[in-house]
Amino acid sequence: MHVRSIRKDRLAVIDVGSNSVRMVVFPSTALAAAPLFNEKAMCGLGRGQAPGGALSDEAMDRAADTIARFVHVAAAMGVGVIDAAATAAVRDASNRDEFLARIQADAGIDVRILSGKEEARLSARGVLAASPGARGLVGDLGGGSLELSRLDPSQQDGLAQRVSLPLGTLRLASANGGNGDILDRHIDTVLADVEWLDQIRGGDLYIVGGAWRSLGRLEMARNRYPLRVLHGYALPVSRIASMCQLFAGLSLESLRRIEAVPKDRIDTLSLAARILGRLLNRSDAKRVIFSAHGLREGMLLEHLSPEQVSVDPLLASCRLTALASARDAENGLGHGHGDGARLTDWLAPLFTNENRDEGRLRLAAGLLSDIGWRIHPDERPDHAMADVLRAPLIGLDHTQRIKLALAIRFRYTHKRDSRWVDRYRHLVEDEDRIWSRQVGQALRLAHTLSGGVIELLAQYRLSRDEGYIVLHCRPGTEHLIGEAAIKRLNALARSFELECCIVTD
Repeated sequence: MHVRSIRKDRLAVIDVGSNSVRMVVFPSTALAAAPLFNEKAMCGLGRGQAPGGALSDEAMDRAADTIARFVHVAAAMGVGVIDAAATAAVRDASNRDEFLARIQADAGIDVRILSGKEEARLSARGVLAASPGARGLVGDLGGGSLELSRLDPSQQDGLAQRVSLPLGTLRLASANGGNGDILDRHIDTVLADVEWLDQIRGGDLYIVGGAWRSLGRLEMARNRYPLRVLHGYALPVSRIASMCQLFAGLSLESLRRIEAVPKDRIDTLSLAARILGRLLNRSDAKRVIFSAHGLREGMLLEHLSPEQVSVDPLLASCRLTALASARDAENGLGHGHGDGARLTDWLAPLFTNENRDEGRLRLAAGLLSDIGWRIHPDERPDHAMADVLRAPLIGLDHTQRIKLALAIRFRYTHKRDSRWVDRYRHLVEDEDRIWSRQVGQALRLAHTLSGGVIELLAQYRLSRDEGYIVLHCRPGTEHLIGEAAIKRLNALARSFELECCIVTD
């Protein structure tokens, strides 16, 4: 095997869970960067395990072989650090020392065992890193346990109470029969011991875990939801409760007939729905939000500097997405690191009444405003919109993602209608679509005036006076504006329902 030289900027996280074993290789300098490698194997360490009982030989064989493969791949990638952690199944196993010694001997790595509360803390930190400012409750459902954390922005790390409960899907499948009423009473009894759940009433529930994510994808498929990115998918409790009731009552035979049901989740999906339904009933949350970030991202955070942790995840992921499609900076055509901020500042006089979230989203649009330059001009608007809808962005919900995507579409066209717009029209309000059009048209004007060389915008400035959007130009530069820029200035003014004019000052 060819092994690359060790790279300190790559970190592998191996999550030895009760149901699956997964390795994710991160560019360890950026939480917002897309993983370089992400693979799981359904090893079932907790399958059939009695409380405090032994891991089966077959499950340990599968897990050991999987971990050995992951370490082999990580070495070939030149990964500098491997952080491996085990959760409930290994934590509670009577033969855990034997299993960990085997991993050390076969793969040459140590696997740390996370306590239940530490697992809850890391999962919640992963959620907060991708959804800054989140409030309410984080629930992380695995095969062996359910971790709950109450989010509290007043705390330094954003967390208050946390607890680990013996409510994993594999654990319940092993310990209980198929009687739904008995299962519900058992789940309710365990949840009743968490006194602080009463403090979540009316808040959001952020959910993590493969089985719950599968439920989210099924709900997307069931309702023909046009966006396929699960992270940030938010639903009112009434919709989720209905979904849970439906899937909790389905037999294995019925689940097998549903094409969209993941085959490796069939035997735990109804239990996952039942647990979620009882948790919603106990916590009285108003909304459920699916998070693609959790334990593994929380583990990554432990290896980052305070400066790396403190970056805005949306803006960081937009910068990385823009960098991947940047023009050739050596030829003077590329966006520099600060161009998105300069564009945002240049357009600020048009958006004096925006709130903090709108300003942040407008900056994100500025960062992404040149991602369609490689596409054929006839295809740019819809293609650029599709790229934003599908990009690995974090730090935003689905409404914000669609607003951002529409803004980038309008950066390339003044036309309002297309098949892409129609598919997402019902997911955003009229005022959101107006905002997207205004931001997109403003960016279009800026790029036309500058030719992509943002420094040239210093010759111009915008103002929004009563009834007009005014383009101010320096003396002697008015002849440089051009016909295309005049057309786009007019289109920008129409998006604000204003007139426009050009003045020299």
